[in-house]
Amino acid sequence: MLLRILRARLRKGDDGFAMVAAVAFIAVMIVITALVATTVTSAQAQTADSKASVQSQSAAEAGIAAARAGLMSGTCSSRGGVYTSAPGEPVYTARIYTRLGTAAWSVNPSCPASVAVQVKIVSQGSASVSAIGRVNTGQHATVEVLLSHDVVSTSINPTGPAVYAYNSTGFGGGGRLLSEDGSDAAVMIKQGNVRCTGGASGASDLVVDNGNLEVVEGCNITGDAWVSGSVSMPGGPNIGGSVVASSLNISGGSKVGADVWVTGALTMSGGPSIARNATAGSLSISGGGWPNAIGGTAFVSGPATLTNFSGIGGNLTANSLMQTGGRISGSAWIYGATTFEWTANIQGSLTTRTVSRPERANVNGGTTLRPTGLDPSPFNTNGPAPDRPMVPGWVDFTFQAADWTGFTVIPISGSQCGFTNSTSNLLTAVQSLAGTPGVIDATACTNGVTIESGKKLPFSADLAIIAKRFNFTGGGGFINPNSSRLWLITPDTVDDNQPTCPAGSSFWLGDGFTVPANLDLMLYTPCNIGLASDATFHGQVYSGTASINGGSTLTYVKVGLPGVDLSTGASTSVSTTEADRVVVAQRNIAPAG
Repeated sequence: MLLRILRARLRKGDDGFAMVAAVAFIAVMIVITALVATTVTSAQAQTADSKASVQSQSAAEAGIAAARAGLMSGTCSSRGGVYTSAPGEPVYTARIYTRLGTAAWSVNPSCPASVAVQVKIVSQGSASVSAIGRVNTGQHATVEVLLSHDVVSTSINPTGPAVYAYNSTGFGGGGRLLSEDGSDAAVMIKQGNVRCTGGASGASDLVVDNGNLEVVEGCNITGDAWVSGSVSMPGGPNIGGSVVASSLNISGGSKVGADVWVTGALTMSGGPSIARNATAGSLSISGGGWPNAIGGTAFVSGPATLTNFSGIGGNLTANSLMQTGGRISGSAWIYGATTFEWTANIQGSLTTRTVSRPERANVNGGTTLRPTGLDPSPFNTNGPAPDRPMVPGWVDFTFQAADWTGFTVIPISGSQCGFTNSTSNLLTAVQSLAGTPGVIDATACTNGVTIESGKKLPFSADLAIIAKRFNFTGGGGFINPNSSRLWLITPDTVDDNQPTCPAGSSFWLGDGFTVPANLDLMLYTPCNIGLASDATFHGQVYSGTASINGGSTLTYVKVGLPGVDLSTGASTSVSTTEADRVVVAQRNIAPAG
């Protein structure tokens, strides 16, 4: 419109008006130009601010990532808990702080001793661009991140056998092993030869992982015996269950109450007996056992020899048979040669490749010769041997307060840490627990812990005593009005998967040492544990070597140790690393600017 008016006036020669209009037009254009310039400048500033804010925020978060990577790689201590950016990277400074107690944080940057310590990271990032027309707008951002910590408690699971010994000096001398709830009260020996003697009884299962077993007269194992090596049973001892071993020599009226599986020789003489079936690499029965040395079926991969008044109550399968007297109540399946001497008797049939002197035998079911060979025996009904229970490797258990979650740890020291009078530091420490679970750390006691002269240490909750030496004599023991657990532990501080007994250490429970039935006791030591002179308690024994002698009685109750499965030797503690930390909270604690 304005332009049309100006052109009209100019055509009419209105020069004055045209001049005014031109000036007005120029003024309007100047205003418009100024407005456009202002708008462009503002947009540029806002763009720069936004870019600075994004860069500073990203830089701060890069600092968080760098600090977390440092925690995981273990460089926190060498960096003093502070991580700064390298040239060419987003500009940041990240500081690590640790929780002190339940509320406060460290004032200065610090590094966590473990994943159990909570961590906070504070990172300040800076932008690499400058704001336009403003001061520090978006130039800096500060991010705070709170990381999780490990709060998993160490558990104490009731695991393990009644008696575990890495090596054994024997199980016997009148000791008894019972079971409170009917579970298998197993004695497990990792290595070494075992001699069960002198009236020992009640071992539900006996497992010798790497060694031999001698069961001498007076020893009575009520359960099964698994032995990597040989088993000998002279002089009338008994095994109430089955025997699984490399060989078995049984004589003198000894008895096996169930089955036998041996990969080598099964030798029977002097009137012994196996109540059920027998599987062996070779078989020799002589000198008695009538009417049946083996009550059931016998399967022999090698030669079988029956002499004198020996008998098999079921069928016999063997590679060869030499029968001089004796009786097989069932049938015989012999892959090779059969030889008869004297007056042999087979109640059933005989199937064999060849037979010598058949006139000297009475085979009621008839004889079948198969010179070209026999099919697999129809009488091989024994089945495979049961798997030997796993005997785990040695568990090196050392004292760490963190393992005893929920227990109050009280250290004691000195040369007199026993319970001998009312001023005993052991008694004082236990009384200070005031009926709560506790651990008495007596590892600094030079003479260990002694309870003597008929003293009974009173306590009223779960209790662990850690010491290098234990000596309980003269009827010494413990008393508790409640059903509780009690641990007596000599720690093994050498992490080598075998017992390392500290110099000067010992563990002796004798002369009437007694723990009441309402207390379940766990004894752990890399040294020898001697149970003698009518020592009596409910619980478990885990030791470098062990013997249960002298009329002592152990009633099996599972107690266990914290953080480990004694049945397998595996750790039950949850292993957490820095990589397992997660972000609990994240916030910007300083505004951009």
